Amino acid sequence: MNVVMMLAIFGNLFLVFVIWRGSRMTKNKISPVQLLLLHTCVADILYAILALGTEVAIIMSFPHFYGGDWLCKLVKYLQAFPMYASAFLLVAISADRYQAICRPLAHYRSDRYRRPNYLATAAWCLALICSLPQFYFWELKQTSDPMNMNQTRQICATIFENHELLRKAYIVYFSTVAWLLPSMTAAGFYYFVCKTVWLSKCTVERVPSYTDDKTESSEKVSHRTRDYVNKLRKKSLGLRNQTSEFGRKRIQTVRLTLIIIACNFFLWAPYCLMNTVLAFVPEMGDIYRLLITYILILGNLNSCVNPWIYILFNRRMTRKALAFPTTSHTPVRLTMAVSEFTTASTHPPTAYQLARNRFSLPCNDLSPRFYTVNRDQLVT
Repeated sequence: MNVVMMLAIFGNLFLVFVIWRGSRMTKNKISPVQLLLLHTCVADILYAILALGTEVAIIMSFPHFYGGDWLCKLVKYLQAFPMYASAFLLVAISADRYQAICRPLAHYRSDRYRRPNYLATAAWCLALICSLPQFYFWELKQTSDPMNMNQTRQICATIFENHELLRKAYIVYFSTVAWLLPSMTAAGFYYFVCKTVWLSKCTVERVPSYTDDKTESSEKVSHRTRDYVNKLRKKSLGLRNQTSEFGRKRIQTVRLTLIIIACNFFLWAPYCLMNTVLAFVPEMGDIYRLLITYILILGNLNSCVNPWIYILFNRRMTRKALAFPTTSHTPVRLTMAVSEFTTASTHPPTAYQLARNRFSLPCNDLSPRFYTVNRDQLVT
């Protein structure tokens, strides 16, 4: 658990650095998907600290819980909060992609960051609300110490000991709200997204004729129209390349977010399904205790996997984020130009040098500008 916690904190902090540094190196603003991914990083970091960190502290102090009843309820509330937030933020990402791809006109009419901020705020607020049952189900209990029957100890435990039906209802509630319902909602959004992307590829390439009559004149008109359209397409090659590049980046973003949501579903599936099975068949816990322990750990790996998925899909941005600029700058072209200028001043120019009557000198600063100077103005 300590290893998972450290990997989750390091991976998500590294992803925050890659997004922030990469956007600065490319001089581009953070995209809406990157903004929502930053919210997801915060949720995963909170899960590593509030859920895993506090659980490690409770295990280390077992069998005693050092704190009052309010601290017991608050700790369990903070443990559940990032789990809901992470799932709801993935739904927010899928809703944002649905709006951007399936409803592009409404997407461009609104502010670029207004919708992602609204979706992220709604996800955090829903997580705060859905975690409220923790205040009711957990309490501080006084029990006898098995090592010394004359002493008592206090533990943070649930009220399900005498409420078996309530325990089953709560486990079903958590598995549905924190895992099944967000996964189904995200899958619904991505069904329409994938459908729209697929239909956008199925464009008609041929140009139909104006008439259906199989006459010679109609065929000539159709061929002329086709030739004219082909000329226009060749002239707009740059625009088509930009459009295809935009479509490629859009599809890559869809694949990235789809894989993140799929990993969230499959990693949390064993945890939620096993808890549900144990709620109705508690005898399995005694038979497959070790196997169940390893299965339940898979859910914790989700906070470690998400950052590396983004890094694998954006290796170019990662390289740019890690490419720190050096302070020294040696203008190679300037050195070559000065050498050529010195040679031209001391030796008569050849016919080839006279033909190259113009050359460029770069600026001394780091900006990509060049000054064009006439050779006749330099040689005196």
